[in-house]
Amino acid sequence: MYWITFVFLVQVLYVGSILAVPIWPTSIDELEDIMFLNTGYRARGFAKAVTPCSAGAGAGRVAAAEFVRTAFHDMANANVYFHTGGLDASIAYETNRLENVGQAFTTTLATYEPFLTSRSSMADIISMGVYTAVRSCGGPVISVRTGRIDAKAAGTSGQVPLPQNAIGIFISQFERIGFNQTEMISLVACGHTLGGVHAGNFPEVVPVGTAADEFAQFDTGDAFDTNVVKEYLSSSTANPLVIGPSTTNGRNSDARVFASDGNVTITAMVDPETFQSVCASMLQRMIDVVPTGVALTDPITPYEVKPNDLRLALISGGDTISFTGEIRVRTTSRSVSSVQLVYKDRDGGNDCGSCLISTELKGNAAGFDDSFAFYGFSAEILSSSSISAFDVELTLSSGETEAFNNGGDSFPVQDEVLLQHSQSCLSTDSSLHVVAAVRNSVSATVNLDLTLKVPASGSVIPVLQAETVTMEKVSTIGPYDLYTASYALDPTFSKSTRFGITAGSSVDSFNSAGDLLSICSDSEPEPPTSSMSTSTSSLISSTTSAISTLVSSSTSQTSSEEVPSPTSTAYSYEGCYTDSVSSRTFNDAVFYDSNMTISKCSEQCTKWAYFGVEYGEECYCGAIFASSSTKASESECNLPCPGNSVEKCGAGDRLSAYKNLLLVDVTNPVIPGYAYQGCYNDSASDRVLVGSSTQADSLTVEGCASFCNAAAYFGVEYGRECYCGSELKASAVKQAEGDCSIMCAGDTAEYCGAADRIGVYRKEGSD
Repeated sequence: MYWITFVFLVQVLYVGSILAVPIWPTSIDELEDIMFLNTGYRARGFAKAVTPCSAGAGAGRVAAAEFVRTAFHDMANANVYFHTGGLDASIAYETNRLENVGQAFTTTLATYEPFLTSRSSMADIISMGVYTAVRSCGGPVISVRTGRIDAKAAGTSGQVPLPQNAIGIFISQFERIGFNQTEMISLVACGHTLGGVHAGNFPEVVPVGTAADEFAQFDTGDAFDTNVVKEYLSSSTANPLVIGPSTTNGRNSDARVFASDGNVTITAMVDPETFQSVCASMLQRMIDVVPTGVALTDPITPYEVKPNDLRLALISGGDTISFTGEIRVRTTSRSVSSVQLVYKDRDGGNDCGSCLISTELKGNAAGFDDSFAFYGFSAEILSSSSISAFDVELTLSSGETEAFNNGGDSFPVQDEVLLQHSQSCLSTDSSLHVVAAVRNSVSATVNLDLTLKVPASGSVIPVLQAETVTMEKVSTIGPYDLYTASYALDPTFSKSTRFGITAGSSVDSFNSAGDLLSICSDSEPEPPTSSMSTSTSSLISSTTSAISTLVSSSTSQTSSEEVPSPTSTAYSYEGCYTDSVSSRTFNDAVFYDSNMTISKCSEQCTKWAYFGVEYGEECYCGAIFASSSTKASESECNLPCPGNSVEKCGAGDRLSAYKNLLLVDVTNPVIPGYAYQGCYNDSASDRVLVGSSTQADSLTVEGCASFCNAAAYFGVEYGRECYCGSELKASAVKQAEGDCSIMCAGDTAEYCGAADRIGVYRKEGSD
């Protein structure tokens, strides 16, 4: 049985020295990335579903409101009297209950599922969804603490408050989860500043056919603001839980909750600062209702300096180790000129020459309140002296310097267990083959530890399952022994599998199978015959051959003058060009892949005339070459592509540029009997075409015209949405044509508007 714990917190902003500086690595690291890297280089994309605030999975859907609602419904089965329930992701087993009617929960959980790992529980992700949704909509910072444990089954049913409940039942239900009457009123107001009621879910509140998109909002606008209380107190509200049919059938729950203390609480919340402060406290309380036994961490705060994607690998006959990675620097309040690493040998000394590693700016990223810069490095270190830790030195634009030593302990690097990334692979039949180098001095059994996603009975999302495979020693090279192992993965979840290599207390962990190549070496091994086995003889042969090839030679490359122009009917090589962070050759889109190849970049840039690869892992797309870019010597584009070392993927500030030979011009097609009017604003709260609507993953402009059946106007939006109307509302304002840039889901040669942008067509002869 779970016992309920309530964590009462004062809202804390991560400034100054109020909160302790995190020491790397910690249990929060994965969630810290997810929380703060919204856009730009290495963006995790967690906030994409709620950006902008009005975004949703379709007409009348508001993802931000659904994120908050999911957390409340998951937490709502808490019981302080029987000591059960709390925010534990049990809602994944409860989506078929009447109290959880609608698509909000399955959609939200499906959005969260890619972020589920051994270092980010679904319950923690649900709590982070509240922070992300509220902040995206202009609300306060909700501090996120981690450590929640996911439930293995559904919780108690019938616990979520329903609109038809009497006010006395409402009060007792909130008291059951630990909120008094004032806190109940506050939490309802904070939750209902976003979203509304769907007719399909609650037809007694919003009768079908009475609201645009069958959806009635709680207040005007999409922001996290005081409108829900201001409009209620001024009697100008359109909140369907205050006015309308709900008043005659006892489902006007917001009106009864707000008025339950004579409007005292709701009146105080009219003040914007009070509203933000109260909501920060109440939503914090909500997500920190957890089962007893769950020990929550301190709130997540961003690192000032954080290592990223550190990799050691054995090269050059075992005499040398390659050391690659990035340093992420928080640039919110600093301007950085350069970054360097000062490292220590494996004994903690300075038997490493200069012991300095320089870096190069690779890209910038941003969250809601912070900005970051990533500095990449690549160095070769003697395996005899190796590395144990490093400090980071920043030179600021002002000339001042800052040193970071990870709280006095330096940033640790272990060199006893190394994943040989280039010799490992996830084959096309979903067989995972792993090669590791382990120091001769390590006598422990070497294991391949896997974290798999597997279907769970009754749950709409998979759960995590641990498996262990004993690795087999195949050879010795220098101070390292080489080990191999294989595992046949479920194709559905193969690329989301995480794995590590363990030898006693030494671990190279949290590697992603999806980052591996599809071929281990020149010959592809036979797949294993069972779901869990050590490597077959063919794997040993092929991986040993691959490693022998790797370590018997240095990291010398093919001739620097060789033109990296793989044969393809999809693209042609244009040459090596100059590029820089401040003046990109191609400006329209950027993608990153630790296993980049020319074809991977080409596949990302299919709708642009040109694309280019840079610094190994970067892919840029563009319609034209920037005037600032000039052709450089072919010898300057000399970095091998990590996904195919035969190809060249530019270099630092050098771009290997290609022309897309399969480009199809995207247009606003000619529709007989209609004239294209242009790109207009649109939103879920103020549709510019009010009439029938539909959405489909096969939508085309022609299909929308047919659906609207000779209507005076029709419009296409966000790739898959179609709207019809007898007139274009006065609130419609023409926007830049480039704003309607999303291709139709059913025909990528046609434009179908964009988020909150609709491509409008008018019937010829209509007024």
